[in-house]
Amino acid sequence: MKNFLWKRLYAVAAFVSLVAAGSLTACSDDEEGYNSGVTGLTVSQELLTEGITVARSGGTTTFAVQSLEAVQVSSSETWCTAQASNPSEALKAVTVTLTVQENTDTNDRTAVITLTAGSESQQVNVTQMAADGVVVEAPEPMTAEGGTVEISLTTNGDPEVTCGVDWITRVQTKADMAGRTYTFIVDKNESYSATDRIGRITFTLGTLVETVDVVQRPSRTYNWVGMNSDAKTLAKQMYAGINIGNTMEVPGSETGWGNPRVSKEYIDGLKAAGFNAVRIPCAWDSHIINQETNEIDPAWLDRVSEVVGYCRANDMYAIVNIHWDGGWLEENCTPEAQEANNAKQHALWTQIASKLNVYDEYLLFAGCNEPNVENAEQMAVLKSYEQTFIDAVRATGGNNATRCLIVQGPSTDIDKTLNLFGEMPTDVVTGRLMLEVHYYTPWTFCGLEADADWGRMAYFWGEYEVEGSDRNSGYGADDVIAAFEKLEARYVHDNIPIILGEYGAMVRTIGENQQAHDLSRQSFTEVVTREAKNHGIVPFFWDGGTFVMIDRYTGAVSERYAYDGLMQGAAEGTYPF
Repeated sequence: MKNFLWKRLYAVAAFVSLVAAGSLTACSDDEEGYNSGVTGLTVSQELLTEGITVARSGGTTTFAVQSLEAVQVSSSETWCTAQASNPSEALKAVTVTLTVQENTDTNDRTAVITLTAGSESQQVNVTQMAADGVVVEAPEPMTAEGGTVEISLTTNGDPEVTCGVDWITRVQTKADMAGRTYTFIVDKNESYSATDRIGRITFTLGTLVETVDVVQRPSRTYNWVGMNSDAKTLAKQMYAGINIGNTMEVPGSETGWGNPRVSKEYIDGLKAAGFNAVRIPCAWDSHIINQETNEIDPAWLDRVSEVVGYCRANDMYAIVNIHWDGGWLEENCTPEAQEANNAKQHALWTQIASKLNVYDEYLLFAGCNEPNVENAEQMAVLKSYEQTFIDAVRATGGNNATRCLIVQGPSTDIDKTLNLFGEMPTDVVTGRLMLEVHYYTPWTFCGLEADADWGRMAYFWGEYEVEGSDRNSGYGADDVIAAFEKLEARYVHDNIPIILGEYGAMVRTIGENQQAHDLSRQSFTEVVTREAKNHGIVPFFWDGGTFVMIDRYTGAVSERYAYDGLMQGAAEGTYPF
């Protein structure tokens, strides 16, 4: 279907403001300045010689003439109509009102206003400025094979043309008196994305910006299994999970924190290493291209879809979330931010869910990441954000009507969740919600990178603590089991599986007792993984930054201690459903 896009700019701001005030006139009502060219009908010489110029936006304007008789007015064009008032007894003045429609053409146009009084007549020209800009004709969607696409424009200038993606290349322009035709080469679509991809081409003419989207069909088909599994069924299928950390969630750039772009080879490596579930933390706020509508850059939606496609091609489960994202939601679980954030949450999730709707039950959505909540008031605000997330996804229909969704406990902290979270949000389908928490306990062992006034880095954990060391964590397997037992009793027994969205212990080089530290990390990862599964909690190791396990370039295992512990724990753990 052809889609004509217009950009309407006001050419004469003064005209608009005066029309709004209801006071725009072409000349004075005073008798001075009038030229009695015809007996009984007096028209300003300025009007006769220069006429009236109006903005392309149209509107209403008036001018005055003098007459000894009633004045009849007519217009040569339908886009400009004229009406005369009855003459004043005192001033013998007649007000002529012009109503001008908007000019959507790219050429100026002129109407002739004829004024008749008795047997006498005069003519006033009305010139309306052309619409500034371009008319863009969007092309039909292209096949995955790619090829040549032509985009036709009607324009009154020479636009600057930019392609927003690297798979579309401009090659030539043809111009004639009727318009211009721009030719582009579209590469073959070899993406693993199951969705159409969109390349946005921008035409800039002065302050005017117009865009046209080139849509290309996907190249691959998948053997979808449908949407029949509930949350417990899906959770039970997830053997071992891992995060693609510090990558897709980096504000503005996938490679901004030193990791390479996620590749098919990397995801293949995860599969070969024994993982069958991938959590994909994602940034969205820095990819918004229209702050008023919260429109997400189509190229970024395509990129996220491609990474999901890598996972689905390997029959791996995938979780897509809105991660920290600059903290617009996570740092603002407050009544003051609630209304605006709910509107943004709804807009973003409507777009994300719509884009990824084609994927089957192997894809899950998570509403946020680690929402900072400290009390019941903030928890109520978070609940509204989570309800908005659920409602927005469900409203997109299709596979999203029954897709399994994940909501986050306050700060994804286990104790806060048990104390503040309460009941799950409302859903229109039953059994399709999961709850998410994270486990980095104690932080002094898991993630503290330097001694602080509130605690010192701990190097040793559980059975590998070093006697007499001031770097022992004081934690072990019993602490993990106790925490997970409480979650199981409160939620898993109520048929609500839990996603352990992040856990891990950072790699440190400590010199003396290095092996005890390495084995501590291995034991920690083994215990958390095993006991999570034993208590109905699906484990996703955080891989990124100081938590390194898999080489991002090759997909090969690069850190054996945590990896060996994770796989041993995954093999030993058994879900209680």
